[in-house]
Amino acid sequence: MNNKKIVILGGGYAGIKAGKILHKIFKKDSNIEITLIDKHPFQTLMTELHEVAGHRTEPDAIKVDLRKIFAERKVKVATDQIVSVDFEKQQLISDKQTYDYDYLIMGTGNEPNFFGIEGASENSHTLWSYEDAVNLREHVRKMFELASSEEDPKERQKLLTFAVCGGGFTGVEMVGELGEAKYHLSEEYGVDVKEVKIYNIEALSRILNMLKDDRQVQKVEKRYKKLGVELLKDSPIVKIDHDQIILKNGDIIPTYTLVWTAGIKNNICAEKLGLEMGRGCRVTVNEYMQTTKYKNVFAVGDNASYADDKDGPMPQIVEAAEQSGHTAALNVAAMIKNTELHKHNQNYHGFMVSVGSRYAVADTGFKTSGWLAMLIKHSVNFLYLFMVSGLRQLWNYLMHEFFHVKNRRSFVGGHFSKRSPNFWLVPLRLWLGYMWLVEGVKKIGEGWLTQPKMLPQYASQAAEKVVDAVATASPATESPVTPETYEVLPSFVQWVVDRMPSGWGNPLFEVPGFMQWINENIIGPNMIPMQIGVIVVEIIVGLALIGGLFTFLASVVSVVMTTGIAFTGMADATILWFFFGGIAMIGGSGSTFGLDYYVLPILKKWWKKTRFARKSYLYFD
Repeated sequence: MNNKKIVILGGGYAGIKAGKILHKIFKKDSNIEITLIDKHPFQTLMTELHEVAGHRTEPDAIKVDLRKIFAERKVKVATDQIVSVDFEKQQLISDKQTYDYDYLIMGTGNEPNFFGIEGASENSHTLWSYEDAVNLREHVRKMFELASSEEDPKERQKLLTFAVCGGGFTGVEMVGELGEAKYHLSEEYGVDVKEVKIYNIEALSRILNMLKDDRQVQKVEKRYKKLGVELLKDSPIVKIDHDQIILKNGDIIPTYTLVWTAGIKNNICAEKLGLEMGRGCRVTVNEYMQTTKYKNVFAVGDNASYADDKDGPMPQIVEAAEQSGHTAALNVAAMIKNTELHKHNQNYHGFMVSVGSRYAVADTGFKTSGWLAMLIKHSVNFLYLFMVSGLRQLWNYLMHEFFHVKNRRSFVGGHFSKRSPNFWLVPLRLWLGYMWLVEGVKKIGEGWLTQPKMLPQYASQAAEKVVDAVATASPATESPVTPETYEVLPSFVQWVVDRMPSGWGNPLFEVPGFMQWINENIIGPNMIPMQIGVIVVEIIVGLALIGGLFTFLASVVSVVMTTGIAFTGMADATILWFFFGGIAMIGGSGSTFGLDYYVLPILKKWWKKTRFARKSYLYFD
């Protein structure tokens, strides 16, 4: 078999899906070469552009490294910009080199369509690329900065007026972000938030035409009012100047900021390529995602113009892009293997649109709104990112969307984004480590290495008590603490002591049935080895916490150990501080005045370079 070259043009949702499928099919076939070409070394998360532009997340939040996605896989990533395509010679040409192909999958996406409106391309901001989001983000901040020192009321109002043209998903989501961002930007620059005006301008009589239920649209409009957004429906724009918008009815909106989200078109025009052209300059394809003129050339995602009798035109959404990329990849493989082609099947699971950080509406088989709809939206993102780049990218998403979000604009508010220096945990880390070390060493002196001690009721020297809680869990005195011990205390303190947590000095709770079985059948018959294991773990955990080495792992073991000890019936309530202290340490207290500060960066750097880590995505950036 001769070598076959497959080229995927575009590293968006469709292109990545096609690359993943082709790798899976041909990963052991040395005769197949797969190359993915994109002008960026990263995928842009198009559905999250508004978050960056609206100052909710940082620019890195919408970038997914293509080389990391396809690390240790059959797909080679090339960062290049194609300037022309020669379908007859089967070549893609850039300023740097020429790429030959036997099969081509085109998924380069779209660009804004201004519909010939005067001044639109020159005087509006678009939101259809990483660069668009970053530029708009800086422009919005610049407007607040200029307004903070502007004395002319009319000029100041122009600076603080923001308009979004288009009532589709992108426009609505951008308006929602601006409606929230105005509060912290106004505070930062000393601007009265009441001066900020935000418009959503729609030429039709309804926004969000993808949503079939009018009630959901009404909920969005209600949310607009809460955010201070003015919705202008049936208001086509006829002209855009650098400092004003002119509507068809003659109204003029003075502003320096118009965000254009009203339409898109294919960014590689089918007409220029000599291919059959459908709506929006998109490439007409058949049910196999093949172009009508070249059967070895496929168009996917927003590049493709496809419709069927059952579901109608293929929408320009992420799910459609992925499905079309999947179909194209299967059919490239089918053509190489000379098997039957696969017909494209449109199967969409719903639509979601957010209006700010904590409110959304969703139709995913059942209709939801508010916090629950936002949870569904995040869950869909979780699934996509995990499928694309595993645990690594899922962790990155959690960091960007929950733990690093400022101004309380996270899905769950600002609770997870609060920060405190790790050095405050150093005394607790040292004390917890010392106590674990004491517990392990003390057990050696008590004969745990040679005599059954852990569960007396299952040993030859069975005693009446389940366990001496103090010997395994805490440095407390041998006799239970009683309120009478403190009868000389002040009355209020004595009242507190009288109501100490139950179980102090006695087992924390009764041993559950499943644990009784484990005690009888596993721990009891293997008492000495189990005791040796407990001693070893306690000493290792203690030393690790004291030295601040692998603190995360040691803290997790601490929590698990205390839980296990409590379930066996060997612990009283004094063990609880071991449990909660371990939880406090999980955040990585060893990174301050501990060996983790020196060791972990070296290990992380080495681990990220291993083939296993790169292939499995089991590492953090």
